[in-house]
Amino acid sequence: MEWSCVRFEVSGALAVLTLNRPGAMNSLNSLMCKEIEDACARCASSGARALVVSGEGRAFCAGGDIKEIGGRLESGEKMEAFLGPDYQAAVAALYETPVPTIAAVKGHAVGGGFDLALACDIRLAGESARFSQIYSQVGLVPDCGGTYLLSRVLGPAKALELILTGEMLDARQAHELGLVRSVFPDEDLMEEALSLGRRLASGATLALSAVKSLMKNPGEFRAALAAEAAAQGVTSRSADFREGLAAFGEKRPPRFQGS
Repeated sequence: MEWSCVRFEVSGALAVLTLNRPGAMNSLNSLMCKEIEDACARCASSGARALVVSGEGRAFCAGGDIKEIGGRLESGEKMEAFLGPDYQAAVAALYETPVPTIAAVKGHAVGGGFDLALACDIRLAGESARFSQIYSQVGLVPDCGGTYLLSRVLGPAKALELILTGEMLDARQAHELGLVRSVFPDEDLMEEALSLGRRLASGATLALSAVKSLMKNPGEFRAALAAEAAAQGVTSRSADFREGLAAFGEKRPPRFQGS
């Protein structure tokens, strides 16, 4: 299968999914989301026993493609209508992949890109990695599972703090919080991720998959996604979001009014 926004390769028992829109910092558009979903399905049927997810170029994933999202909203589409089948479906496919998954993060992983990393079982970071639930800075709420996933990784209090503030974490801070397993020089990151992936792929895959099914709750996660989509339907029609979108395009601080 030919994909234009991702690359998917299997070598032995290890699969590698590379987000491949480097000119757009691997931001998520509808086509990339569909290809991520397809790649996760391919992983499940390929015989691969572990999956490494990375980003081509200087970023892991800069979140949703603001230009595409803005265009869809201007054309009359409602955000809650396309979130589920596009963006949320991609994150859910990764979260529900039965084999162990590793995110190799360098550069920015923000918004939906942060959520993609959180959907993986283990996260490794390059020294350039930066993480943020940036939604509040444009007047939105997390909409790709961030409220659920970040709470499970860091606990509700710290997750809420990071979501409310939109604070940007560097690799060292992320490691101190337990968000990432290890930090490596950027040039060593992928080899370290592949090494860990090969180690997991040589393990007792049936048991590892069973552990994932015991510890993850897909039904609960899907319910959280639906709740986020409903909330985003409200915030995406707010004056604050219009201001946040304008400020983003004009590269200036937003002036929110709380409405």
